Amino acid sequence: MSAMGRIFRFWKKYEHHLGVGAVLLGFSFDLFLAKSPASVVDNILLISYLFIAASIIILLNIGPVRRRREGGLGEPLVFLLILQFCFGGLASNMFVLYSKSGTLAADAFFIALLLTLVFSNEFLRSRYAQLRFNVGIYYFLLLTYCTIAAPTFIFHSIGAQSFLLSGAISLAIITIFLLVLFAVVLRGAERKKRLRTISLIVAGIFIVFNGLYFLNIIPPVPLSLKNIGIYHSVLKYSSGDYLVMYEPAPWYEFWQDTSPTFTYTAGDSAYCFSSVYAPAALNTPIDHVWEYYNPATKSWEEMARVSFDIAGGRPDGYRGFSEFPLSSAGQWRCSVETSRGALIGRTTFTAVAGTAPVLDTATL
Repeated sequence: MSAMGRIFRFWKKYEHHLGVGAVLLGFSFDLFLAKSPASVVDNILLISYLFIAASIIILLNIGPVRRRREGGLGEPLVFLLILQFCFGGLASNMFVLYSKSGTLAADAFFIALLLTLVFSNEFLRSRYAQLRFNVGIYYFLLLTYCTIAAPTFIFHSIGAQSFLLSGAISLAIITIFLLVLFAVVLRGAERKKRLRTISLIVAGIFIVFNGLYFLNIIPPVPLSLKNIGIYHSVLKYSSGDYLVMYEPAPWYEFWQDTSPTFTYTAGDSAYCFSSVYAPAALNTPIDHVWEYYNPATKSWEEMARVSFDIAGGRPDGYRGFSEFPLSSAGQWRCSVETSRGALIGRTTFTAVAGTAPVLDTATL
């Protein structure tokens, strides 16, 4: 048996495992490289992944390669594995950047995408099914990247307008890609039919993604919560640092500094201190939303909303705090949100009436 024949036999036997391995390798490789949406190196890497993936999708479907595949001489193994690796790397970066916004929805979103990539080879057998799937995944990753990169490097703001303009940029890019793809892949009536089908897939992804954003399910990237806590007092030094006083966590809760229980006396206030990362040149308002859990209605009730502006560029995030006078024992939480209500992160605590507790101090 020739070397090509042995490679083809090995590929057909372990096709699923090799595809899964390439996705997981790309995902794991970039899981440790992704840093921040403003990192120039990260963005060069992501743009390279997008360019390589687009090129390979075209190469996998041009005439000579297609004829080799249909003639039984084997899949272009290297192309397929590199494409899977690029998809895994892109998914990993988007997972890291979106999950930093502090919402479980983003984690679930990209874990679901990863599982889809892992198991897709098991069900996609026809060339056209693979083409539709690859273009769909490619556009989803392109769209998620544009909604991070455009506000960071072009608009220097977040909000509905920046999000919609980011989406428009992604549509312009995918339109050029599809025109090139179908110009070299297909001709005549078949080209128009398949271009229309894939365009509907792209439109569906765009519409669903926009719907999730305006329902506040998509996190408000590129903002991310670096730190949040509830304190008994916050004092700002002239140097810009903050002195905080807090109840220390019990020894067995070694993963956190502040206690989840807040002991208060009449007239005491709780302070919510947060640090929110934003890229340089991005200035935007955020809200601290104080809520109390009403056991009678079994729902969270908004008690106060404090707004202030944050400025981007500080690696550890822009620091700010709000104060709220506690009046009831029970479950409380302070959420950090954008001005349109998208959740960046939150902390929950239990207020307990009692004598003045022993406090620790720290400089933030």
